[in-house]
Amino acid sequence: MKIDTSLQGNTVAVCPTPTFIDLFAGCGGFSLGLQSAGFVCKWAVEMDADASETYRTNIGNHIVCADVRRIKANTVPEVDVVVGGFPCQPFSISGLQNGFQDKDGDLFLECVRFIRSIRPKALILENVPGFARLQNGIYLKEALRILAAEEYVTDWRVLNAADYGVAQTRERLFIIGNTLGRQNEFPTPDGKRISVLDAIDDIRHDMAAFSNNEPMRHTERIKRRFAAVAAGESAVHAMKRDPSLGTAKITKQCYRRLFADQPAPTVVANFVTTTIHYCEDRNLTAREAARLQSFPDSFVFCGRKTRMSWQTGLSQFEQIGNAVPPRLAEALGRSLLKVLAGATPRAQSALSDQELFQMPISVDSSRRSECKNSGKRGRKSRYGAIYAQIEAAPLGSPFCLPSELPEEFFVFLEGAMRRRRIAFHVDRPFGRPAVLTKTGGV
Repeated sequence: MKIDTSLQGNTVAVCPTPTFIDLFAGCGGFSLGLQSAGFVCKWAVEMDADASETYRTNIGNHIVCADVRRIKANTVPEVDVVVGGFPCQPFSISGLQNGFQDKDGDLFLECVRFIRSIRPKALILENVPGFARLQNGIYLKEALRILAAEEYVTDWRVLNAADYGVAQTRERLFIIGNTLGRQNEFPTPDGKRISVLDAIDDIRHDMAAFSNNEPMRHTERIKRRFAAVAAGESAVHAMKRDPSLGTAKITKQCYRRLFADQPAPTVVANFVTTTIHYCEDRNLTAREAARLQSFPDSFVFCGRKTRMSWQTGLSQFEQIGNAVPPRLAEALGRSLLKVLAGATPRAQSALSDQELFQMPISVDSSRRSECKNSGKRGRKSRYGAIYAQIEAAPLGSPFCLPSELPEEFFVFLEGAMRRRRIAFHVDRPFGRPAVLTKTGGV
């Protein structure tokens, strides 16, 4: 059956209509969901041309195709909310796990740059659960500290899209914050799960009736291999049972047949190599994957269906796999409307100032060598002069740090001091320069 992509329930009235900007907008899943919840997008930015064209075709001309690092924050419209699904690869278990030291690991700080300039009433940031788990959660702790220093009441939670009307067990971490002094609210699970059969079964009966629905052209050998894969199995299992099906090096996560009566596993950017249709011997089409992501059938994806490694532009499959499920974004938006309307209780700080400003962070800055924006490390780094002054300061003496230091300095500071065998703590009072005090050293 065709899945209804609008959530049920009453919308909390907020006047005037709340506005937002979408950083790292992709093809528009986040924007589409928030618009369904009653928000208006004033501006969006996406680096990929094909994803930008998909956004423009379906949502609006307010999107800019550019690297967010090159956008001046003071040129962006003032809005009520900033949202951003900053790239997950630096924090994903399937990536290099270099965190803030990755070549795109600084993009969380780009979100902060826009938040600091626009001063929105609220924010929603999205990433993979690894953002909270990697290296004992140091990146999430640092993100929350930075947002608290900007005077945002913040909370975070890992949500499963399957709990909100999405036919997919997709877990993602969301950080919600506001400057209104209200408790943040996350959406309540709707208590029902949508199966793959319910979500996409009607498509296979009339393939030509849907856009972005051209199936892959598999060879007879691949079809025979797929036919031997049972629900929940991957092609590896079938090939081990019957070596005549092939001996190619395929991981257990490749070409896995979906269960018809369960939600799909996470639809990833390369889902064409990770899934087999639940009852046909082929991969999913772009439209079927879009259904599993809760995009409506009217949403048209631009660009190539797939792409080779040497080709530029995000394919339709990549755009779909990278997106925030619109129904999940809509559920988040409806919860945020209550915060903006002042309909949630007053917030109480979960951390004391002492805990907040002295939270131990241990970042290995030596792994940042691949970052496009990084300079030299250690005593020859861009902050070498400051490190030298800290090194020369007597124990117990407060050292007032320059007020113009960027947030990345505090990410690198722990590693720089560890290499010098200097113990320290930093106080960052609201509205005043940070003060560092040496507590031990050589």
